[in-house]
Amino acid sequence: MKPSLSLPVLWLLFLTVCNPWKKQESLPEQPSQIYTGPIIDMHIHAYNHDIGGEMFGMDFPNPLTGKTYKGVKSPEEQMTETFKKFDQHNIVLALTSDGQLWYDNDPERVLISGRNMTTEELRGLHEQDKLHAIGEMAPFYEGLTAENDSLKSYFDLAEELGIPVGFHIFPGGAPGGIYMGDDKMRVKNANPKQLEEVLVNHPKLRVYVMHGGLPYLEDMKAMLYAHPQLYLDIGVVNWGLPKEEFHSFLKGLFDAGFGNKIMYGTDQMVWPETIGVGIDAINSAEFLTHEQKEDIFFNNAAEFLGLSEEHIQKHKTNQKR
Repeated sequence: MKPSLSLPVLWLLFLTVCNPWKKQESLPEQPSQIYTGPIIDMHIHAYNHDIGGEMFGMDFPNPLTGKTYKGVKSPEEQMTETFKKFDQHNIVLALTSDGQLWYDNDPERVLISGRNMTTEELRGLHEQDKLHAIGEMAPFYEGLTAENDSLKSYFDLAEELGIPVGFHIFPGGAPGGIYMGDDKMRVKNANPKQLEEVLVNHPKLRVYVMHGGLPYLEDMKAMLYAHPQLYLDIGVVNWGLPKEEFHSFLKGLFDAGFGNKIMYGTDQMVWPETIGVGIDAINSAEFLTHEQKEDIFFNNAAEFLGLSEEHIQKHKTNQKR
């Protein structure tokens, strides 16, 4: 019979062979590469003079970053300049709120996300194969949350049709917007946990939190952990906040293991230059690998939208290098 090793001996052996306090030799850091492949933008707006028209010609001096963005002056200029940015940055698909206004101009690239419509109108668009999502749903501006009974029929329809919902989760509007006309907004209505009962009651529904759920990082991580069907986009927070704040939030999500749930979005309204600023904010994040950037810019959204392998390979084969 072989003699057994005593517990102290085993402990000493462990410390000798795999000392957990021994300083590990780290590999040299690899430079963060710039991603230039295909991009899916999950958060773009199209406007006409009836919806969003008050924003045309409006510059946005951002008090948080010190940058001022020049506003386009008409719906036609908004579309033209936005499409130029699509070409410049290799944006191959854009999920566009009110995208029916742009669809005929670029049906290969524009995906329609319907909003400000009745459920009957949305169903009609879907019957024409012209509805890819519902959103941006933003009851926040009316002082409402996701649990409000007035929204249930929209979640029911999205689940029935098998299309996703984009839901506004953010304390704005513009900084201080409560005192600039959006007086029904309340910070208490901006927490991602408001979606929990919606998700539980619609288990087949795909929802993505617009604006990433920032600044509620811990609550957003909890929601992603509990609800696998939940994703998020990072529209507006990638150009509207100081880059350090955005990077800190983004790193928190990656460190928690949710890098496969984050999708690129711009929330481009009447300031097309913000598209490039948002893309740079991700490319400049040195804690991200090239593969992780590709997930944010393309892979995660392709999975969330249910793109076919043929569709995915078409874009990746034609990507810029």
